[in-house]
Amino acid sequence: MTQLKGPFLEVNPDLCLGCHTCELACAVAHTRSQSLIGAVLSGEALTSRNQVLQVADVRFPTQCRQCEDAPCVKVCPTGATFRTETYTAVNANRCIACGLCTMVCPFGAIHIATVKVNGHTKRAATKCDLCVDRPGGPACVEACPTKAIRLVVAKEVIQSARRSTAERYLEAIRVQRELQK
Repeated sequence: MTQLKGPFLEVNPDLCLGCHTCELACAVAHTRSQSLIGAVLSGEALTSRNQVLQVADVRFPTQCRQCEDAPCVKVCPTGATFRTETYTAVNANRCIACGLCTMVCPFGAIHIATVKVNGHTKRAATKCDLCVDRPGGPACVEACPTKAIRLVVAKEVIQSARRSTAERYLEAIRVQRELQK
């Protein structure tokens, strides 16, 4: 069995307002200026790596789930999409914007956008990188006014689920014993 290692973003759609604050925070976090005003004044493109969707009456942001066995990595003809020890990344230098990764992503979390690479503008795949270079962690998590987005570690989620299952099992046994009296 594969041991899940890396962190990923977990979204609680019950808390999401659909305000798009996470999109703006993501876009700003990936600019050279690291500020909205600075990005606008310098003419930097604001490109979010997540997108708030509405399905029926539910709103929620979609981000890369950092798949360990990522289909985008398998299908990339240039090796631009790759897996590190903890997350899945895109090297814009190697990306040819073929769009294969966008087609195979089960979460629709990869987009082709215009990016600056070595002073040149080109089209390349973009996706959530968990803001790995940002000291405060993912900008979307920090910016969400309702805390609908949180960074979680798979191991902690699994341990919590096991604990919850064990508690429900023990409660069922206790109820069964009470009914037998």
